[in-house]
Amino acid sequence: MINQPLPEDFLLRMQQQLDKDEFNSFVESFANDSLPSVRLNPAKKEERFSQYEQVPWCPHGFYLKEKPVFTLDPAFHAGAYYPQEGSSMVLWHLLEIIEKEENGRALKVLDLCGAPGGKSTLIASFLKGEGLVVANEVIQSRARILRENIIKWGAPNAVVTQSDPSAFAKLPGLFDVMVVDAPCSGEGMFRKGEVARREWSVENTRHCAVRQRRILSDSWDSLRENGWLIYSTCTFNPEENEENLKWLMDEKRAEIMKLEVPDDWGITSVEISDGNGLAFYPHKVRGEGFFVALLQKKESPRSFKTNSAKRKPVKLPQELRSLIRNPDRYTYFERNELWSAFPEKYMNALQSMQKQLYLLHAGIPLGTVGRKGFVPDHALAMSWECSDNFPELELSEAEALRYLKGEPPVTEESLGRGFFLISCNRNRLGFVKNVGNRFNNLYPKEWRIRMRINEDD
Repeated sequence: MINQPLPEDFLLRMQQQLDKDEFNSFVESFANDSLPSVRLNPAKKEERFSQYEQVPWCPHGFYLKEKPVFTLDPAFHAGAYYPQEGSSMVLWHLLEIIEKEENGRALKVLDLCGAPGGKSTLIASFLKGEGLVVANEVIQSRARILRENIIKWGAPNAVVTQSDPSAFAKLPGLFDVMVVDAPCSGEGMFRKGEVARREWSVENTRHCAVRQRRILSDSWDSLRENGWLIYSTCTFNPEENEENLKWLMDEKRAEIMKLEVPDDWGITSVEISDGNGLAFYPHKVRGEGFFVALLQKKESPRSFKTNSAKRKPVKLPQELRSLIRNPDRYTYFERNELWSAFPEKYMNALQSMQKQLYLLHAGIPLGTVGRKGFVPDHALAMSWECSDNFPELELSEAEALRYLKGEPPVTEESLGRGFFLISCNRNRLGFVKNVGNRFNNLYPKEWRIRMRINEDD
């Protein structure tokens, strides 16, 4: 039950935006509980949620009847699904539009405001391991969460960066698509908790609008000519939505697209110049408040070429080639004893990004090769490309939760020494090492479950 009332100034503005009958329905919708939803990872194995109602604009999204305790579900930690708000999954539909316009070619996509990872993981699934997805977050604590979620999702063509939007201007024309889910006043989240209502003010909405313009302006050069901008917020405020886009169209050579969606989706079209944005109102859709628009860049960025210098041949330890399914698709590199694989096609782009951005993750970290031999990286276990060359130890859900808390698995089987993949319901969770008389749990300490689990498990 939310006790914080809706802000008066917000209600006055919405009364002007909506007609009387619709306004009353809009206000009444905030008394309803938020509707939980999840999006499945098609590269992993999770079928429980497919029995629920599908989100109309995303084939892998499903509305739930009630919110489960995700922390106590091994499939969540395996990256088999992501709890994402249903309205924001419309990004899938817009990517379909772009893919059609680009004749299906592989895309380089920048998710500029990526944390905590909902849109980045959606983009990764849409690309199906082709193209490139760069997920960025400027705030350190949120960037760490973004990195964790990207690693758990397992896409081999993902990069995570922690850089200010202005840093991307040093990579002009690198990206085909830029997604800006801009920090906003959060009006669309008013029924999810009291914080958004309490922190809202007219002054804050104006501050958000200014910040959004800075983000768009600072990063604009990184988008190629005829590239695509997907701009979104979780607010109903015209100053942060259509007015910001009109400003961008005036300041830059940007053209807004005309978006048509089925009437039964319940989405409201918001006219902007010769095109429109899409508004999600909670009394019309099964989801929270949201706004999104698609624009195309019509100006040429200053010329930029990715690093095309010849790379020195790397002597790859032989055992590393057997760790992934398609080793010939990747280039391998080593940094501080950690070996990684990255799609060969985008290695020059990665090297260019390394010079301008602060990188937290790239491709598939395979493991370290030191004096004590090879130790696999946790990201390898999560990767879609992880091979079947490791022996696998399947645990029950109760055993898997104890593993995720940091406990070693217990088994009566006589198993050989070495590294084992831990799985639960066919989804991989991480590594253990059998040292003879015990297993060492290699699950990352900072990711371990701290919540109390049922002692009866």
